[in-house]
Amino acid sequence: MANVSTTANIGTYHGLKYGNDGKPRISFSAAETARIKDQAGQWVDGGTTWFNVTLFGGASEALDQIIASQGGKGKVNFTGRMSTRVYEHNGEKRESLDVVADSVGLVPRNQPANGGNQQQPTRTQAAPQQDPWAAPATQDTGGWGNGPTNEPAF
Repeated sequence: MANVSTTANIGTYHGLKYGNDGKPRISFSAAETARIKDQAGQWVDGGTTWFNVTLFGGASEALDQIIASQGGKGKVNFTGRMSTRVYEHNGEKRESLDVVADSVGLVPRNQPANGGNQQQPTRTQAAPQQDPWAAPATQDTGGWGNGPTNEPAF
């Protein structure tokens, strides 16, 4: 098994399920598409890697509520142990990348520039009336044996 940590888009969300032991788990497929520069220096999409991700335990219940509220879509960060599984589909050998996740987090969606109908934050502290660094130092000895100076400390 190898460790993996990546950010990917949720493909198919299978939802929250409970095992025979009563422990919760969620599973979903996730797609990561590499961005590469072509010979002209332009960014283009490279190949897509699909992962089958499973998260066990109490964290899966909390994450299920969040993902379900977004319609089973979104972008996730996940870290876990990855294994490769070979299987056959319609006579063709295929390979699956399965991840047992240690942690999964939802990546926040981009907000509109103005935050939609959110108000701009208000300034709670007034700006100083006078810049303390603009005034010359009064009795500065220079500190490091440099002698007296009228320069600001920094």
